[in-house]
Amino acid sequence: MDALSRSKQVTSVRLCDNYFSEQIENHIVDSLSKVTNLTDVNFNGNRFSHSCIAKIKKITMKNQKMIEEQEPNRLKAEIYRLRYEQTKLEQAKERLKQ
Repeated sequence: MDALSRSKQVTSVRLCDNYFSEQIENHIVDSLSKVTNLTDVNFNGNRFSHSCIAKIKKITMKNQKMIEEQEPNRLKAEIYRLRYEQTKLEQAKERLKQ
């Protein structure tokens, strides 16, 4: 799991029927929370508590939302930059007229 937490490329984890013990739940949740691209997790056949499953689901949902918002946020930043450039251009035009 330590290698997983250092990876920036992993988007999906499938570890079915491993019967992980409850002692490892916190370690798994901590490792998964560090992987910001992780959007799909399948731990069927393992004995995780409902709270652990809810935490894992929350992590993946947060990552999905962040990934979906990346492009609109980039476009918004570009719009603000272009508006600033437009005002600078208009100010330069006014100076030239004078």
